[in-house]
Amino acid sequence: MTTPGIVGPTTDDRTLLEMLELETIDTNVFRANFVFPDHYALYGGQVAAQALRAAGLTAEGRLPHSLHGYFLRPGDASRPMLLKVYRDRDGRSFSARRVVALQEGEVIFNMSASFSTPGDGDDRQIAQLPDVSAPDENRVYTIPRLFSFEGRKAEQALPGLEYPIRFWARCTAPLGTDPLLNACALTYLSDISSGTAAFNTPTHATSSSLDHAMWFHRPIIANDWLLVDLVPHTLAAGRGWYTGSIFHSDGSLVASLTQEALFRRRH
Repeated sequence: MTTPGIVGPTTDDRTLLEMLELETIDTNVFRANFVFPDHYALYGGQVAAQALRAAGLTAEGRLPHSLHGYFLRPGDASRPMLLKVYRDRDGRSFSARRVVALQEGEVIFNMSASFSTPGDGDDRQIAQLPDVSAPDENRVYTIPRLFSFEGRKAEQALPGLEYPIRFWARCTAPLGTDPLLNACALTYLSDISSGTAAFNTPTHATSSSLDHAMWFHRPIIANDWLLVDLVPHTLAAGRGWYTGSIFHSDGSLVASLTQEALFRRRH
């Protein structure tokens, strides 16, 4: 989860594509060499996107359909990161992968991801695109800390929040039709903001992400406008939990997510 109101790497002239370039240093071992100065801990969406990219490079063309990750230690944006991929299973239709991300010999993030071959069957959807204005009818929203993304603020489901939990976003780096790159771009975006902002008070606020999960339902074109819609659910034991839906502008639900984050006294 990003810190609200902080605008950092959006001013950098490098791109998301450069971030997702990984160096192969051994069988199933990759290094992310994309570094930059940052006063804050490494953004969790970057770690998750790079981990998914590493896992996908070992999945022989199968596409990601889900991931489950845990943020274990703060990362450092100014240091390279090692990504070790474990090939747990390759079945007829599914491939299971685990990824461990390390900096300075310590694990900062681990993730399980599943990849599949395209399947046939009915395509149905109950969830509907919220009743919001089109992106070009909304004012510009500078999405904090992200490379290669632009945003538009949408009408909010809850009033008076410190930062939006419903907004339009699209990637400005040319991703083309590569499904893995598009899924990684969406993963990168998915950790921005927090549905638990609804629980914030003058003395306490949502804090670091603990775990994060995503499910990819339909083909993703991250260069098109996508609506991120986050829904708070509960706050207990110093942790807040929310879910989210990501819709294409045509109304199709392309991905779902859920996350739990720390909820702490403000400093």
